[in-house]
Amino acid sequence: MDKQDIIRMLKQYRGLHLESLRLRQRILDKRDSLYDVQAVAINGANVRSGEIADRVERVIEMLNSEIDYYTRKMEEAETAERRIAELIGGIGDSEERGVLFMHYVEGMTFLEIGEGMHLSERSIWYRHKCAIDRLCGAKIQTAPETEMNISDMRLP
Repeated sequence: MDKQDIIRMLKQYRGLHLESLRLRQRILDKRDSLYDVQAVAINGANVRSGEIADRVERVIEMLNSEIDYYTRKMEEAETAERRIAELIGGIGDSEERGVLFMHYVEGMTFLEIGEGMHLSERSIWYRHKCAIDRLCGAKIQTAPETEMNISDMRLP
């Protein structure tokens, strides 16, 4: 995988997570509808004609089919989510892993991440770059000097 493929996959995480939640809600809604139809069918069993019974059966089949479809889609989204989470989790450097997690999973900007970690946006960008390079298997240069505060400087 090249850098663009990895970044594209990481960017998909948030969308996959939201899609998974949306599908889960759809499944719950369809199950509620299914239970309602089944309750009506059971309560009206003694007064139903053959035509109404056929309609109820078709609605039940349709709802079961939709539930199966949404369940498969949700499982696909969750599998992709897990793959991306494993990809991020496989990075040995905890700061780089944290930057990827905060940026792609939490949706934070490099500036926001930097503020939280008390680092500059450029430092976060560099850690992001190193993490992506690690994921690509590229050789990583040694990290530049960490940022220095004026209070860290000593006069001769």
